[in-house]
Amino acid sequence: MSSSVVPTLGATLAGCLAAVGMSAILGFQTFLYFQVFPSDALPYKLLVGWIWVLDAAHTVMICTGVWDYTILHFGEPDIHLHIFPVIPMTVVLTAIITLSVNIFYGWRIHKLSKSNWWLTGPIAFLSIARVGLAFTTTTEMLILKTFPAFAAKFKILFTSGLIVSAITDVLVSGARYFYLRDMRQGYTVTHEAVDAVVVFTINDGLLTCGTVLAVIICWLTMSHNFVYLAIYFLIGKLYGNSVLATLNLRNWYRHRNISQQPVSMVKRPMRVNGAQPSTSRPAAAPRRSDSTDKMEVFVNHEVDYIGDFRREAEDSHSDRKSVQHLA
Repeated sequence: MSSSVVPTLGATLAGCLAAVGMSAILGFQTFLYFQVFPSDALPYKLLVGWIWVLDAAHTVMICTGVWDYTILHFGEPDIHLHIFPVIPMTVVLTAIITLSVNIFYGWRIHKLSKSNWWLTGPIAFLSIARVGLAFTTTTEMLILKTFPAFAAKFKILFTSGLIVSAITDVLVSGARYFYLRDMRQGYTVTHEAVDAVVVFTINDGLLTCGTVLAVIICWLTMSHNFVYLAIYFLIGKLYGNSVLATLNLRNWYRHRNISQQPVSMVKRPMRVNGAQPSTSRPAAAPRRSDSTDKMEVFVNHEVDYIGDFRREAEDSHSDRKSVQHLA
């Protein structure tokens, strides 16, 4: 067992540590969301809470699996060939997290595309198919109880689930980029902020899809070790952090928009022979620029807060007014 402990149990431990770290990031993002957006609509709060609960359960299953392999059954020969029940549970939880995230993005794309079922229909179908393949994989793992037996009979099944997940990522990311690019046309002053959202969207899709492809490669070429499993632990974490980062992106835009607004200096009337004029014309309030309005509409569509984000824009405008009055 000593010759195989590094690529098996060692890889599992490394994947567990990385998963715990990413779970901590998701927990921080969850805390940040509820602190910054306490007035968000209830469905979004439920989504964030749901993802956090799923992620916490997913982390517990991973840590329990590592404990079973490295502590409870320490020194047992060929223990790395055995499938403990918590390992299939991580597959189920990953699939549920993925489905929740794809429903969120699919709903956004459905709104942006004006109810284009030709686009959102395949996304919904592939997302449900991914969950079905994951549940089938979990069932077979629980029945066979060993990795060699599962790899011999159901390698295509597990691979198919991963391929469907990668295809879904490509469709979701491609659709998001298409509508972001379409909405970007015509902006001049706010290109930097728009480009930042577009870059985030592209990198987000590339990261999740690239991770899934890495699992597929390791699973097909090194199914005898746990390198693929260590990377697989991270898929659910990436999806969960993706949703939280998308929602919290509004806070970045709000602070950036406030910081770039010029502070109006009230022009004081001149004294004539030491006397202060009895009347003075009040300083005109700065006009809200068209580029600001357009950018708020852009981020509104990107985060898909068609009605709710308007309140965020009003809060941002109120904050700017407060700064101007204090000047």
